[in-house]
Amino acid sequence: MTVDEWKDIAAATGPASDNVRRADAGHPLEFFRGRDFAGRYLLSLAAETAAEGLPDLPRLNGIEVRLEKLPQDRVRLVLTLLDRNQFDLFRDLADHLLKATAGVARGNSSAGLKLVLRRLRSWHDLLRRRRDDLLSDSEAIGLAGELLFLRDQVLTRRTPTQAALSWRGAHRDEQDFALGQWQVEIKTQLSTSDQRLQVSSEAQLDAGSARLLICHQTLAPAPAAEPRSFTLNSLVSEITAQMEGIGDVGRDAFEKALEALGYVNRAEYDEMRWVTTYRRAFEVTQQFPRIVPAMLPSGVQNVRYDIVLRECEPFAVDFDVAMDQVFT
Repeated sequence: MTVDEWKDIAAATGPASDNVRRADAGHPLEFFRGRDFAGRYLLSLAAETAAEGLPDLPRLNGIEVRLEKLPQDRVRLVLTLLDRNQFDLFRDLADHLLKATAGVARGNSSAGLKLVLRRLRSWHDLLRRRRDDLLSDSEAIGLAGELLFLRDQVLTRRTPTQAALSWRGAHRDEQDFALGQWQVEIKTQLSTSDQRLQVSSEAQLDAGSARLLICHQTLAPAPAAEPRSFTLNSLVSEITAQMEGIGDVGRDAFEKALEALGYVNRAEYDEMRWVTTYRRAFEVTQQFPRIVPAMLPSGVQNVRYDIVLRECEPFAVDFDVAMDQVFT
């Protein structure tokens, strides 16, 4: 499967269906390549089997794995690529699954689906071993910043399940939190860093019809004796404790978000201890200094850029007032 073969498939015309085409007409199993309404790449497999009794679905970093029940004891396994930067890995996984099941007897889709699930579990284990590498300092700080906002703002105003489901940046959505009519993007850096906002794509500061708020936070190194200090591990542990006893939906959403961002509890994350020194809010309006997709010529995409913080000052809003508006 080449990149062109995948990109030749247009996004689905509505959220209720996907735009798919048969991956290989000669293959004994019904694999389909396609794209959903958001334009995300997907691979699906239809099978004649009941969902009960199948192995648990593995969690893959950057790839959503779900099983849909269909009429007449049929199911549809759908793999959706959440991180566009991981397309090569997604394509390799799809190729691997088609080749691994090429010898399945035609019509034995139940055995084929079980083989696919076993292969996905092997990929999960392989990718988990790869994630044994530590997060970079900037990645750890970015994750800590999102967790701080989740703990201090969202969990104080929403149920734990609602809070966990609102955390979208970990699932490669353009903004970090979706809260009603508001989208909130978290930007966190050390207080000693250059005061710039790093923007990772042309769509990150384009929320469409939603209102968009940037929460800018700075952290400073702190000694263990500082009562307000925290580590990445302590933040995760504190929020995890609030997720206990709330049911599978919220707890799984939180755990999947951590996994998607490559977090695994490591002793090294207790060596970096911080304290929050600054937190401000900026509302992104039409006049805000930014790049959005409509500004780009055809063919230009994946734009990364920095915004000098002082240029954002005219768009500063009172933080507490802004939070009241977001959570109204």
